[in-house]
Amino acid sequence: MDQDFEVEESFVPNLRKPTYMIVGIPDAGLVGEIATEYLISKGIVDEFGQIYSRKHLPTIMHVDDGVAKSPLRLYYGKESNLVVLHAWTAIPVNSAYPLAKFISDYATKLEVSAVISITGMPIPNRLEIEKPNAYWIANSKELAQELSKLDIMQKFSQGYISGPYAPILFETARRKINNFAVVVESFLDIPDPEASAVALDIVSKYTGFTVDVSLLLQEAEEIRARIKGLMEQTKRELPTYASGKPMTYA
Repeated sequence: MDQDFEVEESFVPNLRKPTYMIVGIPDAGLVGEIATEYLISKGIVDEFGQIYSRKHLPTIMHVDDGVAKSPLRLYYGKESNLVVLHAWTAIPVNSAYPLAKFISDYATKLEVSAVISITGMPIPNRLEIEKPNAYWIANSKELAQELSKLDIMQKFSQGYISGPYAPILFETARRKINNFAVVVESFLDIPDPEASAVALDIVSKYTGFTVDVSLLLQEAEEIRARIKGLMEQTKRELPTYASGKPMTYA
């Protein structure tokens, strides 16, 4: 395990095959962060680990029910058999590759079948679109062939992906770990729960565990208001990833 990060586990998940790891890190529209926080808030997954790093995490603690905890934590759902890595704070750009290496190491330890990253793709006409489109980006030709056969999202044919999910694709490919990004059209700097709902629908279809996103859509405005501070923090990190370009773009 990468010594840049330390993991404190309260229990060891009793995993079944296949196991999927869902990664939610703040970036464009907070699409991944909202998706994984929804899984946490609705009790689909429960906390089992905290991730610490003196070198690679900001000097911030997330306060949960009066208790200060690491802003980077691990969750598991016995019924869903999903492992979730969720970041409660933006990740600095110089921490992206070490974190990607940690995720690859931990996915190997848990013998997960695939790592599923959730991210947003900012588009200028997002306000005009009721239900945003979703695309996939795979880290291998074999996984791309598998995803091509599934009628749940489109292939992201040509373009770029930057931000925290790009090095995860790179590091998992090096370790021969299946990893794909679910990329949903989104706002850049406005929290986008509707895009997160689209991503969770796709996760449901791929993993076989149904996540009801009706409450996520009902609570969209409340979510936007509650996490506007995290969006502001994330906006400060976005330009450092790709010289001002959006996280993912065609």
